[in-house]
Amino acid sequence: MKVILKGITEDELKGSTFITGFRTIGETGYLASRYIVLKRKLQRIGFITTKYLRDVTFLDEYGIATPFDLFYDKELHTIVLLNHLLPFQREWNSFAKDTIMWLKKLEVKNIILIGGLDKRYKESSEELRWLKTSKSTINLPYPELEKQLIMVGPLALFTIYSEIEDLPAIVLLPYADRERIDPAAAAIAVDAINKILGTNIDVTELYEDAKKLEEELQKQLENIQKEISRSGLDRHYM
Repeated sequence: MKVILKGITEDELKGSTFITGFRTIGETGYLASRYIVLKRKLQRIGFITTKYLRDVTFLDEYGIATPFDLFYDKELHTIVLLNHLLPFQREWNSFAKDTIMWLKKLEVKNIILIGGLDKRYKESSEELRWLKTSKSTINLPYPELEKQLIMVGPLALFTIYSEIEDLPAIVLLPYADRERIDPAAAAIAVDAINKILGTNIDVTELYEDAKKLEEELQKQLENIQKEISRSGLDRHYM
């Protein structure tokens, strides 16, 4: 894995907060990250590349999207990693480990990881569960994740390496619909981030435009998955 910065130095990023999420349950982590990027009009400061980088791109609101775009909020001193795609599974471990080691070099103040919980298993009225690494001092007014409930995938690896490397990390897990893109779950995650950062990012659009967002991102996701699954000459080369 390689971090490529444009127009900014690592020294300028030292002591920042880091936010990311992935396209998993309800697309919650991806949708919340992307919403913060667009709502705050963040500056793209670079990219992450990997040995087996996905060969898919498209035009997003801010320009040409790469699989792993890095953005920076100067006012909040916050980095957002927007993962348009999941890395190949064979790269999950190195992607998480190398990113965490880069964040350790930056001496980040806090890491905020966004995922989702299948709302079919919701037993009471809470909207979100969370957990944190042993070095995090943040407390939130939500119930913690139940003991022995297993996390898997890139988010779990980011959490594991944060704990191993003594980095303060918090994992936000709003209840989300497994069967569709869930903007309401993303709104709950952004509200929790507001509490952590002391900000007031308006989530009204996530609720009001939920259907439109769901349709647009579902079409995008279907096109990406279709293109990735194509082989050889059957692919759309443009």
